[in-house]
Amino acid sequence: MNVKGTRDFLPEEMILRQQVLEKIRKVFETFSFQPLEASALESWEVLSAKGAGGEEILNETYNFEDKGGRRIGLRYDLTVPLARVIAENPNLPLPFKRYQIEKVWRYGDIAKGKLREFLQSDIDIVGSESSLADAEVIACAIECFNALGFKKFIVRLNNRKTLTDILKLSKVSEEKITDTLRTIDKLDKIGVDNVKKELEEKGISSASIKRIIDFIEVRGENEKVLKQIEKLDGVKELKEIISCLKTMKLDSKVKIDLSLARGLDYYTGPIFEVFAEEGIGSVAGGGRYDKMIGLFLGRDVPATGISLGIERIMEVMKERKMIDSKSKTRVFVVAVNDEVRDKVLEIVQMLREESIATDYDLRFRTLSKQLEYVNSLGIPFVVIVGEKELEKNSVKLRNMKTGKEELVKINDLVKKFSYKVL
Repeated sequence: MNVKGTRDFLPEEMILRQQVLEKIRKVFETFSFQPLEASALESWEVLSAKGAGGEEILNETYNFEDKGGRRIGLRYDLTVPLARVIAENPNLPLPFKRYQIEKVWRYGDIAKGKLREFLQSDIDIVGSESSLADAEVIACAIECFNALGFKKFIVRLNNRKTLTDILKLSKVSEEKITDTLRTIDKLDKIGVDNVKKELEEKGISSASIKRIIDFIEVRGENEKVLKQIEKLDGVKELKEIISCLKTMKLDSKVKIDLSLARGLDYYTGPIFEVFAEEGIGSVAGGGRYDKMIGLFLGRDVPATGISLGIERIMEVMKERKMIDSKSKTRVFVVAVNDEVRDKVLEIVQMLREESIATDYDLRFRTLSKQLEYVNSLGIPFVVIVGEKELEKNSVKLRNMKTGKEELVKINDLVKKFSYKVL
C-alpha cells in the first residue's frame, strides 16, 4: 500500500506526464533557462531560515534526525534550495537563469490534484533587478500554457509593495501587515465575507477592512486600474512589466488584480499567478524575492521566478482530454504464424535502427489476439508479416485509426514511417 499522500504512475500515466514535461522543458530551453538538479534533502537550518518558507509551510515539512543526530528535512519547494545553491556558488555568472523539474514534499491536506509528494516545475532568474526579468518569467509561463494547449487562461499580476501600501493607507498597523496579507491570500478559497470576518478576528477595524476591500475589488482594463493606483508604491514596476509583455505581444493574457497576495512571506515585489478557466483555479504562481538569497549569502541578490503545478495541470488536461496516448510505441510488427517470426525480428530491428519505436509479440499469440493487444495500447500502425506477402518481399501496413491497409515493400518501410510516424 502506498504511503498516504503519494502515488505510483503506471506506464500510461507516465507517458502523459512525459509528454507534458517535454513540452514544458522545450519552452524553458527556448527561453535559455538552464537545467539544475538540487538535493532532495536539506539541513533544517536551511529549510527553517527566517523569511524563507514561513510558519505554515514549516509545519508541513517532513523533517527528522539522521543517524548522526543532525536535523534534516525533505525540500518543500524548489526556491529555497536554489537560494542555497546560489549562496554556495558565488561565482556563477549573473543573471543566472535556471529551470528545475523535481519532486517536493509537504505534509498537508490531501485533495484531488493535491498530494504530499508532488512534482514542481520552476524557472527563476537570479541577479537582475529589472522588471524585464519578471516579464521574461511571465512570458515563458504563458508560452508553456500555449504549448500545452490551454486556451482560456489569464496571468493575474500584482505587487507586494502595492498591496502593502494599500494596507498602510487603510490604517493597518505594521505588525499586522503580514497576517493581513495571509488572510487576503485566502480570498479565492473562503470568499470576501469570510475574509472580512477573519480580519475582524485579527483586530482590524471595520473602517480599515472596508477600505482594504474597496481597494482590492477595483476591476477593469489594466490601464484603468493602474491609473487609479498610480501613486502607490510598486506601480511603476507593474507598468514596466505590462509594457515589456505588450512588446512581446503577450499582454492580452495578463490582468492586474489587486486582490492577489501570494501566501509566502519571502515575496518582495511583483507577484503573479496563472489561472485557468473558471472552476480550475491556479495552475502556476510566483514572484520576486530579492531578500531570500541574502539569508544564506550574507548580501541580497535580486531574484524572480514562477512554479508550474504539474499535478494540477495534469488533472485538468486529463479531464479535458487534452492529451491522449497510451503507449510510446508507434509500430507493432505482427506475425501471422510461427513460420514468419524470424522475419518479424529482422523487420523490428531494421525499424529500431532508424529510431522508430517498434514492438512485437512476445507471447506467441494468434493474429487476432495480437491486434487486440495493439488496440488496447492505442498503437497507430501495424506491420503484418505473412507468408504470401513475403514471397513478394512485402508486408501489409495497416493504419489502426482508419483501418486502411496497403502492400509495402520491406525495403520501403523506413521511408513510409519517416513521415507517417516520426
